[in-house]
Amino acid sequence: MIRSLTKSTGFSLAAVIAIASVGQAMPLLTNSQETFVSACLDQSDTPERIIEICQHGLGGVGASDRQRIEMLDKLAWAYYDLDDMDQADDEFAEILALNPDAELGLQGRAWVHYYRDEYEAATGLFRQAVSRKPNASNMAGLAASALRAGEIDFAEFEEMMQTALALNPEYTWAMRELAWILEDHNRLDEALNLFRAASELDPYDPYDPYAEYAVAYLLSEQNDWEAAFDHVSRALELKPDFVTALSRRSLILLMLDRPRQALKDAEAVIEAEPDDTDGYVRRARALSDLGQRSQAHEVLELAESRVGPGSYLLYWRASLLADDLEYEAALFHIRRSVALEGADRFDHRLHADIALGLAYTDEARDAIDQALGLYPDGEFEQYTNALVLLAEDRFDAAESMFDSATAAGLHQDYLGDFLAALVAEGRLMQAIKMRARYKNRQPDATSDAQRSN
Repeated sequence: MIRSLTKSTGFSLAAVIAIASVGQAMPLLTNSQETFVSACLDQSDTPERIIEICQHGLGGVGASDRQRIEMLDKLAWAYYDLDDMDQADDEFAEILALNPDAELGLQGRAWVHYYRDEYEAATGLFRQAVSRKPNASNMAGLAASALRAGEIDFAEFEEMMQTALALNPEYTWAMRELAWILEDHNRLDEALNLFRAASELDPYDPYDPYAEYAVAYLLSEQNDWEAAFDHVSRALELKPDFVTALSRRSLILLMLDRPRQALKDAEAVIEAEPDDTDGYVRRARALSDLGQRSQAHEVLELAESRVGPGSYLLYWRASLLADDLEYEAALFHIRRSVALEGADRFDHRLHADIALGLAYTDEARDAIDQALGLYPDGEFEQYTNALVLLAEDRFDAAESMFDSATAAGLHQDYLGDFLAALVAEGRLMQAIKMRARYKNRQPDATSDAQRSN
């Protein structure tokens, strides 16, 4: 993620090992002119061999403090690449014992804290590292840590990340990190361009499965399911045990109307992570699409008994029940969902839709107001608000709200449903006039604001 200690050389590592093992194990020093110190500092090798070589180098005499710091840095990153964070942290700490201001030690310990989600500690160390050496890695690390620690806002984060990329325009980690945060702020096109640029710059990056997944994720958020499938499949070719990508592929297959394949992936997700909600939701949705509705409900009930209630799980329990017109049961679960911390606009909007189905207009009003408070410009939030306004007999306001939803991107396929609701309220003439007003409009692209995940 942060640093790759191996490079593509044309030979696979397995081939090199096989050749070496024909006679005897590869010697640590392959050149008679090398010392363990020079080999540690100059050689690219597997993390395991780097550790052994650098330990020999550090165990000898004659190395300067600067050389020892550089060997400790090489050793620490080898441990980092093996996910041995405790040992990596110890080596970086030894650098700082030799020189408390050494940028290599400050940056290294900062990345260890970042890896451990200890963002406040990481932020402090990155600030010191930037003061010693304001390079792209330190600046990007500071931006990412400070944002997660709540010390800066998105605008400051973006400015710092752009500064890091100005210092090193080909720093792919910073590009991908910025892209993920842009996605969180619904700047999907910019995020997608950054992910693609990162992949083009570093096609042999060992983290390329994550880049492929990122592109698949963003394409699926834009409802480009066919293209998303190609990228998520590539991610799984590169990393077959990538469970997050497997779960996303299950969703993509579902949206491509391939529920049997989606079910297979969902079952693999459950097998890999039986204590996570995701696979159960994927399986229930696939079963529902296959017409096995009662089994779908049983899967989600089982998930709650194993994993416990969560907003995401309860949302889908309510949604599938509402699809079966079991509104009272659906309302029970969506009320549980919105009572939990972290309920989002999708939860509140579904709550409003279900309450409307039961003619609980006051409850629907409260629910949609909460959804609009979280996402006032959402086309589906505005559409549901228009339906609530109809239930409140505010017919002109409802029509205006439907217009706003259409302007925000709501597909005109929803016009027929809205006109039917108008007619059901006895507003036939208003429906006729509205139909005439929309008759010559060009259809908009299908919106991606519905919850699909």
